[in-house]
Amino acid sequence: MSLISFFSRSDGTAVSDPEHATSVRGDGVTNSESDIDELLTNSRYGLILNRHNTTAFDGHVQALAWVSMEQEMALVPEKHEEGAEASEASSSLPAFYLDRHAVTNRQFARFIADGGYSQTEYWPREIWPNLLQFVDSTGYSGPRFWRDGQCGRGKESHPIVGISWFEARAFALWCGKRLPTSLEWQHAASWCTGKDGRGRNIRYPWGNTFSPEKTNTWVGGPGDTVPVDQYYEGCTPNGVYQLIGNVWEWVATQFQYDAGTSGLRVSFEQPLAEIRGGAFDTYFETQATSQFKTGQPFLSRIDNLGFRCCLPANQLREPPSPTEFD
Repeated sequence: MSLISFFSRSDGTAVSDPEHATSVRGDGVTNSESDIDELLTNSRYGLILNRHNTTAFDGHVQALAWVSMEQEMALVPEKHEEGAEASEASSSLPAFYLDRHAVTNRQFARFIADGGYSQTEYWPREIWPNLLQFVDSTGYSGPRFWRDGQCGRGKESHPIVGISWFEARAFALWCGKRLPTSLEWQHAASWCTGKDGRGRNIRYPWGNTFSPEKTNTWVGGPGDTVPVDQYYEGCTPNGVYQLIGNVWEWVATQFQYDAGTSGLRVSFEQPLAEIRGGAFDTYFETQATSQFKTGQPFLSRIDNLGFRCCLPANQLREPPSPTEFD
């Protein structure tokens, strides 16, 4: 199975991570007190809330998981266009929850500590030989730029970088989530501010004008990543941080070059995964928008590329009785 076989839809959506395919097989998860503590402590509430999980959790545990999720994730409402656009496949998008922050070094360290690199259920079979290459600068399993199995001092709350698309996907599966698709990512970055007078989506989460003080890019930024909870003024109105700037973000969509109205599609020597949002070293304002997209090889482990996760709302269990939240 080749990398390109992850993507078989015409829109480039990753069929390995579609809206309906985050199945929970159990994977040793039980409703014991120690397991529940581990799941909630490590923000793996997606495994508790997934309606396809056959493990039974009582109402109080589900309430704790709902509280955790709504603290760490923001609801992005369904997208539905009326009129002529309603017949287009891309005009309808179910509601979903998106991480308020990019995944941090601290969070990724929990995945490593739990043996994430050795649990084959999180990795496609054809990637197993590459697992030995997913190491840090001193040979420990982990992100490329870590040393001795640890991130740089003081960077625990910075976004994780130096990880491939497959490492991002494995982390998402480990915590019961998945990577957002390109359409979901773009909708999250622009739905709150709507469209401009010409019917085009707004370019930034805060409006249509680039504001360097609201995002970490080459213009006005410190020249490196910053903690994921900085640049509050650049948030979406529903509280999602740094969709623009700080680090590019992997999404679950294959990159395809769009040549505009000609319908021409450019094929690449190797398949590329789409990345969105710009980074701390993005120089051109046109590349740090909610519409711009580019690509990187699936195995790239560079210093300005991270990710965040999402949960489809239609995959979640119904919230328990309000008394369970007491």
